Order: sequence, then structure tokens, then C-alpha cells
Amino acid sequence: MPNGLNQLTATPGVINVIAGNPGLTFSAAQLSAIARGVLGLSNPTGFQPQCITHLRYQEKDQDLQQITLDGGTAYTAADIVNLNDFRERLQEAANFGHGITFCINTEEKKMFMLNIFPCKCLCKKEG
Repeated sequence: MPNGLNQLTATPGVINVIAGNPGLTFSAAQLSAIARGVLGLSNPTGFQPQCITHLRYQEKDQDLQQITLDGGTAYTAADIVNLNDFRERLQEAANFGHGITFCINTEEKKMFMLNIFPCKCLCKKEG
């Protein structure tokens, strides 16, 4: 925990990360990162899943370069260095219109705790 304390202040960001990952056991390092605001949820306004509106690949299907969510937020491989580790699951979520949430450690630029939710009409349909 920050300053060696075993305390966690229940800020909106902390609540969103924990509520968005029910049943997950967080390590001391993860709790510290959450408390410092370094580890946060992909949807900063809450743990409501968002749908993928765009995936961009570079030269081949194993070279995922960007993910864009229906809230308009785009993450590139420069923002999330391990984006390719999740490419198959992200592609499946995009194909089937599932909502997603995930956490990002902004210091390490890594994605963690990817959650995929059945659509249940969460996606904004064009039409």
C-alpha cells in the first residue's frame, strides 16, 4: 500500500476497479497501483461494459495495433504494450458484439483483467 500502510481509500476509481472484477484477489502491488490511480478501469465513468467498434491490424492477423470502444476511446499498441496478448479474445468480443471492460496499468502500459460480457443490447447499433 502507499507509504507502507495497509489502507485503501474507497475513491470512485478504486470502487470501479474492484466492482468491475468481482471475486478477483488483488495483490498488494495491484492494490497499491489502484490506490495511486496507476491501475484503472478502461471505462473511467464506471464498470459498464463497452463494445468494440474497431480493431486495426498492421501486416497480419497477429499484429493488433489499435482497439476503439463505442465510447470513442482508442488504445494503440503504444498505449497497451501487451495488446496482442488479448487479440483473439478481443476479436471474438468484436465479432459477437460482446461488451468488455479491462484494467490498464499506465506506468507499465499493460492490460489486465479483461472481462467479456454477453451483449444484452449494450452495443450501439447503426441502422
